[in-house]
Amino acid sequence: MPITTFIKENYDETFESVNAALTEVMRLNPDQARQTIRGILQDLCVRQGLDWTGGAIGDAGIEASIAAYECILAEQDH
Repeated sequence: MPITTFIKENYDETFESVNAALTEVMRLNPDQARQTIRGILQDLCVRQGLDWTGGAIGDAGIEASIAAYECILAEQDH
């Protein structure tokens, strides 16, 4: 399997799992969850591109997590 395919699969799997987890957290306690999600998103953005998590594969995971966090917040703001 080409590395680009592996990276894309990692991104997709990470996005789906983070999105599902955040959806459940928002369902249980939306007010507290928004504040927590914003804080974690800020931390992820700081870590993005620092190569702490294993190069392109790790970066894909962080980028997918950021996308999922942003998606959840955008859904809640509408």
